[in-house]
Amino acid sequence: MKTPVSATATKLDLGPDPGPSDGVDLEAGQTLQRVVDFDLKEEGNHVLAVTVSYYEATETSGRTRTFRKLYQFICKASLIVRTKPGALPPGRDGGRRWVLEAQLENCSEDAIQLERVALDLEPGLAYSDCNWEASGSQRPGLQPGEVEQVCFVVDELVDGGVGVAARSQEGGRVTFGSLGIGWRGEMGNRGFLSTGKLGWGPPGRSKAVEPRVAALPL
Repeated sequence: MKTPVSATATKLDLGPDPGPSDGVDLEAGQTLQRVVDFDLKEEGNHVLAVTVSYYEATETSGRTRTFRKLYQFICKASLIVRTKPGALPPGRDGGRRWVLEAQLENCSEDAIQLERVALDLEPGLAYSDCNWEASGSQRPGLQPGEVEQVCFVVDELVDGGVGVAARSQEGGRVTFGSLGIGWRGEMGNRGFLSTGKLGWGPPGRSKAVEPRVAALPL
């Protein structure tokens, strides 16, 4: 497999059973099927090269023949993610609190259903989910071009009256972590993406936003 950013091709294993390394005998009319599995992580043009070597097991023909097939396809993004952090009043224990909003836009040509949206936080932080899993609602479906807005409340853990996250940050900036999003397509195929590191900075570096949810957990 040749990917857009890789200088060299990646060799893929055949599955589910690679079979004997010395080849497989096929009777007349018999077929052989193998499957390759590759996790698409990059947008752009991909090329799958398949090389087959064989020979006819007859008395007059024992010469090995080889042919190669190239399969080219383009991997496109299914979601556009826009995030916006904002500051909230401190919690009861004195720890800082923030709200993180994200807009998830279906930029594919097919309908998708969101399955999972979660934060992978840095040490010293915890979060509350304000989305469908927390309320017990159905998983949202998105037609092409539709947008779903999600929201999280991020809390700073407090140890001895001091915010744990504050000890490891410089310039007042706090790095939350990454946002992971999973979905399922119309044919049952699953997709997943993870954003880069998200965070919040003091006024002048990032703008505070008003959370657009019915209620925020204390």
